[in-house]
Amino acid sequence: MKALLSATILSIILIVNPVQIFSQEKTSPYKLAVSGYVRADAIFDSRQVVEAREGFLLFYPKRPVFDKIGKDINAQPSFNQYAMISRVTLKATGLDVLGAKVQGLIEADFTGASNSENNSLRLRHAYISLQWTKTRLLAGQYWHPMDVPEMIPNVLALNTGAPFRSFSRQPQVRLDRTAGNFNFVVAATAQRDYVNAGPEGSTSIYLRNSAIPNFVAQIHYKNKNWFAGIAADYKQLTPRLSTDSLYVANEKLNGSSFSGFISFKTPDFSIKAQYIYGKALNDHLMMGGFGVSGINPVSGQRDYTPLVIHSWWLNASKTYGNWQPSVFLGLTTNNGATEEIQGPMYARGEDIAYVYRVAPMLTYAIDRFSLMAEVEYSVAAYGVPDTKYKIQQAKEIANIRVGLAVMYTF
Repeated sequence: MKALLSATILSIILIVNPVQIFSQEKTSPYKLAVSGYVRADAIFDSRQVVEAREGFLLFYPKRPVFDKIGKDINAQPSFNQYAMISRVTLKATGLDVLGAKVQGLIEADFTGASNSENNSLRLRHAYISLQWTKTRLLAGQYWHPMDVPEMIPNVLALNTGAPFRSFSRQPQVRLDRTAGNFNFVVAATAQRDYVNAGPEGSTSIYLRNSAIPNFVAQIHYKNKNWFAGIAADYKQLTPRLSTDSLYVANEKLNGSSFSGFISFKTPDFSIKAQYIYGKALNDHLMMGGFGVSGINPVSGQRDYTPLVIHSWWLNASKTYGNWQPSVFLGLTTNNGATEEIQGPMYARGEDIAYVYRVAPMLTYAIDRFSLMAEVEYSVAAYGVPDTKYKIQQAKEIANIRVGLAVMYTF
């Protein structure tokens, strides 16, 4: 019923609003533009994988689990098809407000908020933007500032390069200020669909109870061919409000992350690269998290320490007429914690030393119609964590994913 209601509302927006708009006077300053795409995908995996959305969003292959005679239960291949990432975007513009050009944008797809809601309408972006000559103020839900739109790699996979790069959309207030070729960004964000794991599972409550937002600052440089930048991210989490002994908990985790990125682009060639130093970035669909580094024997108060990850990725594309080959390379490593872990760990991939991926893709495009094929070779090195969760005796496990897609953009 929920999915049917969402589809009905969307149909009314798409059918009724354009009719109303085009019937208005030509001099009306109010406009609504509709865009998006319809896309159908099929995937095959050579083994079971750590994933989301019924396998469509792949992280890395699953750890082997052996039966009584030594056969790997997770060696079973799988296949699936889907169309849920089809997308619609509504963009509204009108009269200037406070001397700024105002824009409202709503974007949705059908991936739902969780696996149980696949094929349901899901909010991706919804924001209001005020654009002055050199300043832009954005309020609403959009890519987390660590997800720089200019740096999104050209890949077929729904993960868009995760877990090697950030993948997160969050409610936020963001301010951009340009000065020549430079753009300065500051933002305060919350959490919604992409959250940290903790004692109560995966939820936004840890950031909410810290009573301060996730702060981000960036500097970008851009000219005709080059785009580059550096970024800093800080967040504070409050894992618990009370201890197991029912004392009021005074527990905090502080995490600072940094990134540097650069891209070069011409009409028929592009190359992008990024490095991320991250603490507790599992809310960005990356590896890492945090663990308990100390417990007070009387009150039960806990100290926490984040896992540190290093991540690198590179993406290159070249166009030859209607054909566009590209390749994605990624590596992320678990550098462990700075303190010994003495209690529970709340993380993604805490038993993995490193993950790497090689993913070539080929696109054939005619105007708005595209055919795409991609092979993802992903390897995760599973091992045994030591007291600081640095991984020992790591052994590589590989998965080959073949992805095919057809897309029509409107």
